[in-house]
Order: sequence, then structure tokens, then C-alpha cells
Amino acid sequence: MRGELVAHKAMTPHQREPNVNNALGILLQGMLSSSQVRSENTQVITGHPGRTPDVLITAPDRAPVVIEAEYLPAANAESEAKGRLGLEVAASGRVIEAAIALRYPKYLEDADDLQVALKDALLSYCLFNDEGRGIQRFPQSGWLDGSVEDLANMVRLVSVPQASVDSAARALQTGIDATAAMLEEEDKSRPGVTAQIARILGMANVPQTRKMACAIIANAMVFHGRIAGMHEGIKQLHHVCGQEVANPQEEILKAWSDILKINYWPIFAVARSIVGELSPAAAAQIMRALEVRVWEMSAKGIDNSHDLTGRVFQRLIADRKYLATFYTLPASAALLARLAVAKMQRVDWSDAEAIGKLRVGDFACGTGALLSAVYEQIASRHDGAGGDLDGLHRVMMEEVLYGCDVMPSAVHITGSTLAGVQPNVGFSQSRLYVLPYGRSTKGTVSVGSLELIRASAAFTAFDMHEPALRTGSDGDESAAQVIADIPHGGFDLVIMNPPFPSNTKHYDAAGGVLNAAFAAFNSSRDDQSAMANRLNYLAKDTCYHGHAGEGSVFAALANNKLRPNGVIALVLPFTAINGASWAKFRELIATQYNDITIVSIAANGGDMSFSSDTGMAECLVIGRKIALTEKPDFRAKFISLLGRPRSFVHSLELAKGACRVDAIRRLEDGPYGGTHIYSGAEVVGEMLDVPVKNHQKGWGAARILDASVAQVAYSLSVGELWLPTQSNSQKLMITPLNQVGRRGLDHQLLVSVAHKGPFSKMDASDTATYPAIWNHHATEETRMICAPDLQLVVRPGMEEKAGEIWATASRTHLNSEFTFGSQALAVAFTERKSIGGRVWPNMGFDDERYDYAFSIWCNGTLGLLSYWWHSSRQQSSKAGITVNLAELMPVLDFRTLSDKQLAIAEAIFEEFRDKELKPAYLADADPNRALLDQRVVCDLLGFDEEVYAGVRRLAAKWCAEPSVHGGKARPKGGGVDHIVQAAP
Repeated sequence: MRGELVAHKAMTPHQREPNVNNALGILLQGMLSSSQVRSENTQVITGHPGRTPDVLITAPDRAPVVIEAEYLPAANAESEAKGRLGLEVAASGRVIEAAIALRYPKYLEDADDLQVALKDALLSYCLFNDEGRGIQRFPQSGWLDGSVEDLANMVRLVSVPQASVDSAARALQTGIDATAAMLEEEDKSRPGVTAQIARILGMANVPQTRKMACAIIANAMVFHGRIAGMHEGIKQLHHVCGQEVANPQEEILKAWSDILKINYWPIFAVARSIVGELSPAAAAQIMRALEVRVWEMSAKGIDNSHDLTGRVFQRLIADRKYLATFYTLPASAALLARLAVAKMQRVDWSDAEAIGKLRVGDFACGTGALLSAVYEQIASRHDGAGGDLDGLHRVMMEEVLYGCDVMPSAVHITGSTLAGVQPNVGFSQSRLYVLPYGRSTKGTVSVGSLELIRASAAFTAFDMHEPALRTGSDGDESAAQVIADIPHGGFDLVIMNPPFPSNTKHYDAAGGVLNAAFAAFNSSRDDQSAMANRLNYLAKDTCYHGHAGEGSVFAALANNKLRPNGVIALVLPFTAINGASWAKFRELIATQYNDITIVSIAANGGDMSFSSDTGMAECLVIGRKIALTEKPDFRAKFISLLGRPRSFVHSLELAKGACRVDAIRRLEDGPYGGTHIYSGAEVVGEMLDVPVKNHQKGWGAARILDASVAQVAYSLSVGELWLPTQSNSQKLMITPLNQVGRRGLDHQLLVSVAHKGPFSKMDASDTATYPAIWNHHATEETRMICAPDLQLVVRPGMEEKAGEIWATASRTHLNSEFTFGSQALAVAFTERKSIGGRVWPNMGFDDERYDYAFSIWCNGTLGLLSYWWHSSRQQSSKAGITVNLAELMPVLDFRTLSDKQLAIAEAIFEEFRDKELKPAYLADADPNRALLDQRVVCDLLGFDEEVYAGVRRLAAKWCAEPSVHGGKARPKGGGVDHIVQAAP
């Protein structure tokens, strides 16, 4: 037997690296149908005929990618990959800008069938590229792990270098800005022309609209440059609008009319109408200037990036303030789409006919970033399964992808970006619709896509017959004749970054804006009110809440349109996780979805959002709608990233990490942290398996740098003190605040005339009858004792109501807008009973001794942690908590304290009433906060010094959270060890 084994081993073929490279090339060719994959070829590098890239992948209009591979330990793979950068591919003249170093596992040496073994192998690799900043390695340290399919996905992504795309976007933006200035001159001399262009776009005749017009022309010119030569009779762009062309306007109108006879109405109809309105001189000037920029883009070799003009276009969308059309960043869109498509069950990605039966919708599509990202995911899966991308395109455009918006210009950019994926493939229709928004000439009002909450079909934008509103690719049907068929329960995936504004905001009232959600397109005050009423009717009995804003009603729309097992994928404000007004949304997700993934970012500033320019934290919510016979499991995977996706490759790795891990530590498992997500050797995020049944209190386990802090906070909320390094928990009597106290009234009920408030505000006075603590004065609120900053005066005839409200006055006041980076107090104490105002609502107790216990508990580390856990953390270091949500905040159950303990609490308060406390983000380096912790933990609660040391260690962890420090520098020489040793 031993001899037979030795003989068998001797007969097993030893696979040399060139054999494996050839097998890899064959596999990659089957996954990259539009590319040419060559392995072990000579004569492929200009000027270096003897150089032999292990694998070379090329494609028309793409940058070449080289793979240099070796068996482990692969000592030379990295240097060889870097050495390929900058070389020129002989066949195309294109420069190699990306190279992958690949390590084969040693067991492939003994494989009988290399292709089978490779397909099942776990490979390790890294990427090198040079985009003008020197050679960059991704990941910066360590190696990525993945399959051949993952390798193919990376090749697809890096063949369009991101830096070059960004450079081209800047070039196009420069051209648009320059030509918009030319159109401004046209507006001065021929205002009737620009007014007509604005009418074509359905916008006001303002500078931003003129920029939009130039962007539409530029977009059409980019697309013209791409399809010229693909169809007989279509001239190259420079032949119709170059510097030598006598009449560019005439030539471009003729060329675009010829293109429209073929197809491409979503792209060229509006642009042709705009150019036709210009004077010949202005048209020539604008077209020639843009042609130069389009040529620059083509020269960079990346005009095939279908997201390019979408990114530029989004910067120009009018009414941005009120429509809140924040652009989903391309890398963020890729991450969301990848996570969403991964949840789509039982799809044969090799079968174009099966894919054609899918329905994917974005009912707030904007410029199409999300639909484009979904298309890319579906196409990459089809390509990887050996499918035909050209054959897939028609069915994707005609049947699969649905997009709706209220902006004609945005919908046409969506059409351009989607059609541009395969510009040589025509299609007979598209499912992209402009839906009515505002008041029609018939006097009715509509609210865009939200009309579909109760309906399975809707007329597209009515009472307008401009080409901008035509949706058929043949251009013969006006929007008034087109019905968008969008059935309930008909979609496999709904993906959206919906607008966020609330219809309860009343800023800009002097300018006629009573309702921010409906103030776009110069809507009148009456129209705004009518649209708000319309939405309230449509959204009745859904998860919509006025304070949550339009995001919550778009979530209801998505839910209505999904079929069982369909996937919801949303970009939402972070308040969706913890905000009181989002409770019904959380209930919807918890009770009707399984396989839930919630992604947030533990960072500050621009890095805490997935969209551009929002200035607030956002989250991704992805889930699969339960089947008819399925029950909810009330669990979700919470992922906190350390930063937002930086590139398409980064998104790929984040999604792989999020989807691959099987064993995820639970929130209830104690303070041991979550499961890390890696990019090479770098930790890029952390995951927790979290219960989501308690939707009323919110889900705190998001936007967290250190998951152990979340685990401590959760344990504390359920009455267990379980601190880092401690093997088990200790019981602590915790209860919702409303079980021991009474919250005060919302400040609008006190002073707002609209709410019949009985008081008006005046400057503070030592002899005030009705003192009030109303606003923040951070520099003066560093001690637990705070002075009222206003007095309230009773309005005539409101004396009885004033007395009723005064009965709610108290000495303790909860901070409802706590900025940890500048404010010290979670609870302020006033010597006299006072009315709590906008940021200091009242908290009253039947036993006044609880005032002292409440003050010292909430201003110590455990109280600060509970506040943070329960609050909304949408801004860098600012945490909000509404009066309704405050009722559910977990606090020490003061009713369980003995008389002796309550006396100790009062003594501790008296000791600390005038002690200075540093801002909360410095709680770990604040000697007075450390001493307060010791008094509460040891003297009041009776725990030992080990527990106290654990609390101080917790303080250091909590202060290191980005949502606490808000990006402020940490102090040197302080922290947990210093404070524990210094405390008496």
C-alpha cells in the first residue's frame, strides 16, 4: 500500500507556473467576454519584445491590466507587477496603469485539472497603479483573498482608472462652466432664447438652469463621440462642430436628427431642442468650446465611463436645497448595489432570459447612479457566468430597469448613463419616467413618484409636450400619453437614495417657503400646503412620519412595490436608526424583512455620509422581504465602516468582507468587540449581529468605532453592568426614564402662537415669576448648577393655561441637543424650579431626592454612555434626543435606592454642584469626572475599585468614538491610566 501511494505521487503532474498562468487566462477569458486575455505571450510590450507578462488583459477603450503571478511565497510577484506599470502595449499603444501581483497556493503544483483547482482556489493578490500620485498599493499592507471571479471583478474595475475619470470630469466641468458664461451673455442680449430653453427643461430661467442646459449639450456631445463610427452616416464630432466647421449649429442639428432616426432619444432629444433655440453665433461658440473638452476626455481614453457625466450633472441640479438631491457617490453606489444584488435569491446569472424577468426600480433615480451600479453588478455576474453583455443590454433597458424622478433633465441623464453602457446596442423603449410634481393647469396637485404609494400605474408628466418629457425612444409619444406601469409587488429590487426633507420644517417662511419638502420649482405657499395634504392622504397607514421626512415615505413606497423575497436597498439619514420619528420604519424593516444589513460610518465630516455634500451621517439599509410562509427573525447585521468607500476597488473589498463572514459576534455576547472586516492587513470595519425587535427605542449599534462600547451600552440598557476585561456582568437596576420621571412639554407648546402657547420670552431676571432655561451657553454650562437664561411672561387671557404649564416646572433639565465636543452636561440643575425650553426640556420626579440622583447619574460616564446609545448621532459630535424619545432612555432606577443611598446621592451632588466639568468628549481626561465616577460607582452603587477602573477604561473607549469627539484632538498624557491612578 505504501509503495502504491509513492508511485501515485510520482505520477502526479507537477504544474509549473506558466501552466497555471495559462489555465488562469482561460478562466478569466470566460469571465471577461468583452476583453482579450493573453497569457505567457511575447512581443506584446512596445520596445521590449522579450518581456512576457504572465497574464495581459486588454479591451477596446479600456486600460490594459497585467497580472504577475507566482507560487507562494511569491517573493518577486510585487516587484514584477510594479515593473509593468508605464509600459506600452504594442497592439493598442495604451499604457499599463494597473498591475496585479498574484500568489498561487502551493497545492496547485499537484493539481490534475488546473482549471477546476483554480476555480475552487483561494488566491491572494494586491493591486498596483499609478494615477499621477506615484505608485499606489492596494491594500496598503497585507494581501486580499479571493477567487478567480473576484480577480475578474477587480480587473473590470481597474481597467477604468478612477483618477483619470475624475480628471476628465473636471475637464468637462470646466467646459460646462465656460460655456455657461457664454449662455449668460446670450441671456443678456436675447432673454427670450434662454426663457425658452428654461421652458424646455421645465425650470426657472436662472443661471443654474443655463448651466444645466450646457451640461445636457456636453453630455450629448460625449455620447456622439462614442457612437460615431458605430452607425453608418454618423460623422465624427469634430466634423460637425470643430474649429474648421463653418456652421456648427446647422451641422450638429442635422447629425443629431440622423442619430434620433436610429435611436437614443433619451440622450439627444433635449440637447437638440436646446441647440436649436440658440443664435447661430452663440451655438458655434458653445459647441466649439465643448468639442475641445470632449476631445480631451477621449484622449484620456476613458470616455466610456458611463458615470462620468452623471457625476458632473448632479452638481448642477436645480432646487438642490429643497429637493435634497444629494448625489450618491459612485463608490457608495457600488457598495450598496453589490450588497443588494448579493441578496437576490435563485437567479441564474448565466441566463439572459431569466435576468430579463427581473424588475429593478429606483423611484427617486436622480442622475441614475444607483441604477447604473445595479446594472454593473448584474452585468458582471452575467459576464462572469459566460454571458453575452451585448445581448443583455437590450433587455436591461427595455424590461429590467425602472427609473422615476420629477426632474426631466435628471431622468435624461439616467437614460444617457444606462444607454451608454453598450452604446452600440439599440433598444425600442425604456422604463424611465418623469412623473408629475406640483399643480397642473387643471388645478390638481401631484407629488411625483409618491403618487405610486397607492397606485400601480401613473401618467407621466402632464400638460407639457416638450421633448424633455418624452419617454419613448422613437420620440413620437408625448408624456401626456404615456402610462408608467409600476405594479405593487412587482419588483425584485428597489434601490433608492430618496430626498430627505421634512414637510414639517418652516424655515424661509418670509420667502414663501412653509414646507421644505414641496418648495421646489417655485411652488406657491398654497401649492406647498396642497401637496403636503396630498402626501398625508397617500401615506396614511404607512411608515411615513412628517418629522422623519420624505425618506420614510419613499421607504413605504419601496416596500409596497417589492414582491416576497424582493430586496430593499436604501440610503437614508442616520436618524432612521435611532430617531423617534423613524420608529414605524424600523418596525417595517424588523417585521417584514430578514437578512437585514445596516451599514454606517464611524467617522466625521464628509466621511460619515455615502452621498456628496450632505454634511450629516447616513446609513445603508438592505434587507430581503420575507416570503409568505416565512417569519421574521428580528436580527440584523450591523456594519460600522471606518470610512466611506474610497474607490470601486475599496467597495468591492468592503462588500466581500460583509458578505463572507459566517460567525459574527452578537451584541449580547459581552464587551469583546465585533467581527472585523479586513482589506488586506487593515481593519476597515466591524460587524455585530444585533436584535432589532425593539424598534421604538431605536437601534444604537451603528456608527461605532469600537463594538465593545456598543456591547457595554446594550448590557447597561437591559440592567447589566458588563465592562471590558470583566468575565461576567453584574446586576444593575435600570429602567426607562418615563417609569421614574415625567418629561416636560415641547417648547413650541410654551411660546408658539400657532400652538397657542401662553408665554412670550423676555430677558432673564433674578426676580422672574416664570424663569426658564432655554438655550445653550456652553462656556457657562460647565457646572451642574445652571442659571435660567430667560423669563416667560404670560400672554393676556392665557393665565389658566400658563398655570397648567408651570405645574410641569422642575429643577432638572435634560439636554436635548448635546454636542459632546463642546458641552459638559447631559443634565442641568436649576436652584429654583424653571420651565425647560428648546434645548433643556423639564424632567420632573415625584420624589425631589431623585433630582440629585438623576443629575449625578447622567453626568457620569455610565449616564453619558446611556444618553449617547439612545440618541440620534447624525452630526459629528452632536446627539439629539426628542422629548418623546427621552421617555425611553435607560437610567438608574432611583426607586430601588434606599434612603441611605438617596442621601449619598444628594451628598455627592452637593460635593460636585460647583465643580468644573470639561466637555463630555474629554470625560476620560477630566479629574472631576473621574472623581464623580468613583463616587457614583463605589459610594452610591457599592461596587469595588476594579469596577471603577473598568468604568474609567470605558470612558476612554467612549471618548475615542468619532461621534463623541467629532474630530477634535485627543489630549496627551491623560486617558484611563492617568485618571485611575490620580483619582483618590
